Amino acid sequence: MQKISTDKDKINEILTRGVREIYTTDELREKLLLGKQLHLKLGTDVTGPLLHLGHTVVHRKLRDFQELGHKVTLIIGDFTTLVGDHSDKVDMRAEKDSLNISADERNYKEQFFKTVFSDQTEIRHNSEWLTKLNFNDVINLSKQFTIAQMLEREAFAQRFNKKSPIGMDEFLYPLMQGYDSVALKCDVEFGGTDQTFNLLAGRKLMPVFGLKPQSAVVMKLLTGSDGRPMGKSLKNFIPVSDDANSMYGKIMSIIDDVIFEYFELATRVPMKEIEEMKLAVKNGENPMAFKKRLAKEITTFYHGEKLALVAEQNFERGVQNRELTDANTTEIKLNEAFNSYEKIQLFRFISNSLTGKVSTSDVKRVIQQGGVEVNEKIISDPNAEFTFKSGDVIKFGKRDYIKIS
Repeated sequence: MQKISTDKDKINEILTRGVREIYTTDELREKLLLGKQLHLKLGTDVTGPLLHLGHTVVHRKLRDFQELGHKVTLIIGDFTTLVGDHSDKVDMRAEKDSLNISADERNYKEQFFKTVFSDQTEIRHNSEWLTKLNFNDVINLSKQFTIAQMLEREAFAQRFNKKSPIGMDEFLYPLMQGYDSVALKCDVEFGGTDQTFNLLAGRKLMPVFGLKPQSAVVMKLLTGSDGRPMGKSLKNFIPVSDDANSMYGKIMSIIDDVIFEYFELATRVPMKEIEEMKLAVKNGENPMAFKKRLAKEITTFYHGEKLALVAEQNFERGVQNRELTDANTTEIKLNEAFNSYEKIQLFRFISNSLTGKVSTSDVKRVIQQGGVEVNEKIISDPNAEFTFKSGDVIKFGKRDYIKIS
């Protein structure tokens, strides 16, 4: 069994850094100071192939607790995914089948363990206990909540006011997540602010079954790289599966206003240093140096110091000094991809050259916004036609180059 640390300074840091709310702080501090290994719970419905830095805010907090010696149970919601969590949804979510869930689970675990220690983590599936409940059990769980409580949740309230459909099965989701805590007798559960109701459901249900209520740690949500709420549809997130060059470059693309939020939530640079950096910027220092440190810190955590250093050097050469490097250049061979005498629309050429990296609609948008240069001349018409030749260079966005050879 892991040696349990009761270091008061570390515990105070854990209970405050990146935390929105704890139910309750005094209760959880008391548990941590007892020196007994705590059973930590994170439940997830694996509904997509990518984890991003927004997800790692909670994952980092789990790791903080693991570093004190505590144990995590990751609950894969193979049963709850069939219903879908609507905590932050303004419409009904499509159901998934078991094959899709299994495929997503494999991807999730691979990315999850980039942040969380695997040897201090147990993986369980909530179908183990939820499939054993009968209808009478479900009725008894339902008695612990009211329709009014459900409709107080923002997403449900919006849909109710718009007369949009709300399925009865959606009201059962927090009951199922709450029962997960009952089944595993958890000490602490973690989630983002959009999960508060579900976390408290477990805290409410546990005493009904004669168990001590779990503590609930609600983490802040990370803002998207452009300052808007983070969302996959907005493409303002940074995947943890990105290679070192892409990760470093995307972090360098975040707006200055969120630099120190990212420091707090996505790194473990001491808060005292973060406050000193904030003060320096307030006093007129260029935030670029601090953004580079942020990119180096995060990239090092996921890829190691050596690759992070190479990524930093590639960024300096390719973006700051506008040099062509292997990391930022795609080479297209003339007469293999197209003939030198062929005219081709600019957006089609870039889309074909950067297949898998960017969508056609994004290519058009970047061109229209003046983010594309052909031989150092800005082109803003996506349909402009070119007869490319060997030696031509197309710059796409801030980092990508296409060189014709």
